[in-house]
Amino acid sequence: MVETDLLVKTSEKVSGFLGGEMEFYNGLWHLEKRREVKALTSSGLCVSWSLDLSVTYEMTIENHKAINQAEVFLLPEELPVFIGELIKHQIFFPTNYSQQLSTERGMYCLRITSHESPEHFAERLSDSLRTLE
Repeated sequence: MVETDLLVKTSEKVSGFLGGEMEFYNGLWHLEKRREVKALTSSGLCVSWSLDLSVTYEMTIENHKAINQAEVFLLPEELPVFIGELIKHQIFFPTNYSQQLSTERGMYCLRITSHESPEHFAERLSDSLRTLE
């Protein structure tokens, strides 16, 4: 029962950081949401994009750590800002951290994986996304 309470509290904290509801299925916690981006073009038109954000984590036996994964879609001008915020965040990267960058649908797709507390992962991700608003 204590372990179940801890899992629920962890998912609530992660949900709070990322502003969405975590769902549990297939042994993983999942969050899917869209981020709306609007830009004013040189001709005065307002263009709007809907960019996906996907976050999952699976708890491990090790001291409240999890295997965390995120897939973040970014516009080209957002990528250096987002990466810069990740790097200078007050919560340092864990030893087991990786990221891959690809282009999809004319945007960047950054896939991040880490082995750390889900709260640390979500806070770093959330703070970095907030700088794009």
